[in-house]
Amino acid sequence: MSRFSNRLISLRKEQKMTQSDLAKLLGKQRSTVSGYETDGKEPDFDTLCTLADHFEVSVDYLLGRDDERRHADVVFRNDNANFKRHYDALPADLKPVVTEILDDVYVMLKRDMQSNNGERLHLYRDLIHGILEGRRAVRQSTAALPDAAAMSALMEAQSELKGEVAAALDKLMQFDVDAALGVKKMDEQDIKAI
Repeated sequence: MSRFSNRLISLRKEQKMTQSDLAKLLGKQRSTVSGYETDGKEPDFDTLCTLADHFEVSVDYLLGRDDERRHADVVFRNDNANFKRHYDALPADLKPVVTEILDDVYVMLKRDMQSNNGERLHLYRDLIHGILEGRRAVRQSTAALPDAAAMSALMEAQSELKGEVAAALDKLMQFDVDAALGVKKMDEQDIKAI
């Protein structure tokens, strides 16, 4: 049996699907799915992509070319290796600074990761993304200094960065206040009922 066949069987069973269920999803006959799993029959590209999307895995994983289920897992692993390489190359006096930053981020995220608090995690993402994009705009503006127009653009970019970070921090604080007071946000149905 091929790696593809083994992976397909395993993924189908993980989702407690029958061959008939999978055939219905794919718009195929059950015998076609059976052929994918036992006879060495190969799906066309569209079917392969549909399978990967449905099972939330990469095509490479389905084909047995990679043991990581998702491309994002490979990227994350590579990013970690690159980060470690850069960290190891830092002067000794800067390593504790980076460690402290990472410890603080870990503490900030840990509780909300454990409780699957998506709203707060999205707010953290928005905050970090805002800082990253704002810093990028500031760096672009500094490239043209000492031009007067560039100085104006720099001041504007810096002001926007401050505003975005302040807004994100306000949202985080409001979330904490609402949680402490037990305030429930109204969803669209609640608003329509008023």
